[in-house]
Formats: sequence, C-alpha cells, structure tokens
Amino acid sequence: MLGLLAGWPGAAWGLTPEEVITKVQRQYDRTGAFQAHFRQESKLPAESGVESAEGLVYFQKPSRMRWLYETPPEQKKEVVTDGIKVWIYLPQEHLVTVYALKAVMRSDLVMRFFSGIGQLSREFTLAWKRPPEGGGPLVIDLTPKNPQPELTRLTLTINPQTYLVEKLEFTNQAREEIRYAFSRVRLEVKFKTGFFSFTPPPGVQVVEQ
Repeated sequence: MLGLLAGWPGAAWGLTPEEVITKVQRQYDRTGAFQAHFRQESKLPAESGVESAEGLVYFQKPSRMRWLYETPPEQKKEVVTDGIKVWIYLPQEHLVTVYALKAVMRSDLVMRFFSGIGQLSREFTLAWKRPPEGGGPLVIDLTPKNPQPELTRLTLTINPQTYLVEKLEFTNQAREEIRYAFSRVRLEVKFKTGFFSFTPPPGVQVVEQ
C-alpha cells in the first residue's frame, strides 16, 4: 500500500503493470508502520445480499497487525498478530482463538499481502484491468501462477500519485467475492510497546489451534 512517491499525476501513465507493482512493493517495503480505515464487503454466489464491516487496521514491520472490526456492532471482533501468533477475539461469544501465524499466512491472502511476504510480480501474472487514463486510478488484475483454493483472482486499485492501494478485491475457489477499501491512511505511525499483543479479558475462553 504503502508509501508516498513525489511526482505529478501523470507519472504512472507510461508504466507497465509490472513496473507499477514493483513501485507499490518497494514503497510498501520501506514503510515501517501505518494505520488506515477499512471497509470490507463479502458476497457468496448463493446469496443475494452483501455482508459488510468497517473498522481500523494497524501495521508494523515485520508482520505485526491489529484489525479492529467496529461495525456492525453485533459483529465486533479483533484480529491481532505479534509476528508469531494470531489472536482472533469475538467479544460477543467470549471467545479467543489462537493460531500460529505461519499457518494463517498460508491461507489468508490479506494478511500475507500486508505482511509483505513474497513478491507479487513473481507469484502472479499481471495485466491491466483497464488501461490508465487521465490521471485516474491504476487497476491491475493479478492471476496466481500456481492455483490456490483461497484465491482465483486478485485486483488492486492503486493511486497513481501516492502508490497507495485504495482497493483490494479477490475471489476464491468457492466464488466468494471479498473487497477491501482503504482510506484515511497515516504512515510512519508510532505504536506503544505491546500494541500488537493480546491479553484475553477475564472470563474469556481461549482455544489454541
């Protein structure tokens, strides 16, 4: 997502999808920490409606994240990783599930993307979803070179001035469509010690996976 690139709005017009992704990854790799507001939408093929949620995401290299799902209020949850473990806290159910990060990374595209694991240009075939024009966003389709059940298509919408990823959309083998939109991004945020660890509240059941 994640860095600022000085330049005028047309600077990305003549770039290939591979060059754009390289710039995104380079800026992302240089970014020590950030926070952003996110909106998540998901839709199953058998369902007519779209489930949505909003909240805040925080990131610090290497591989430390905190996702706070705030709305809808009845579906609040926290997803926290310190780079070794992942805690998923469901306050409505008084339950915390704990995973090893390396296990989650194998199946969770979004966490893998934000953790900067792997090179997108090596793992995906890149193509314009639509050619860039008029200084508008850069929209790139990424198709995995090796088939993955959790991912059949990934689309990134990138700001041509900042090389921030504004939208991330993907489809899995079950034809579930999941979209993330990011806004109000703040870079180089300073977090307090312990921000990316999780202590279960009293009375909460903890399940180790």
